[in-house]
Amino acid sequence: VDWGDLDYLIIDTPLEHLMNTWQLYPFFKQSKVNGAVIVTTPQEVALSDVRKEISFCRKLKIPMIGLVENMASYTCTKCQTKSQIFPATSGGGAALAASENYSLLLFIAT
Repeated sequence: VDWGDLDYLIIDTPLEHLMNTWQLYPFFKQSKVNGAVIVTTPQEVALSDVRKEISFCRKLKIPMIGLVENMASYTCTKCQTKSQIFPATSGGGAALAASENYSLLLFIAT
């Protein structure tokens, strides 16, 4: 695939497709990727997958720019009650970023 000149390329790599991501290795090597921003949700099952993505980036020598935590909370539009749909039982993206020495770039609440 020839995407032409790109400023950004977003690749969604759910864990079940991680092996397919390895097929992109020649592209990553040739394009000299500047860095990765990894998006997670706060629950441990998502963080476990993200740890594997971080390992993947390390193996490919792709620098980590930082982490984004999506769905950090939800605010009801009718009553304005704030809820945590995916509780951060192990500290969420903030704890993972700190443990990996990466920046937590953004919390996204819905």
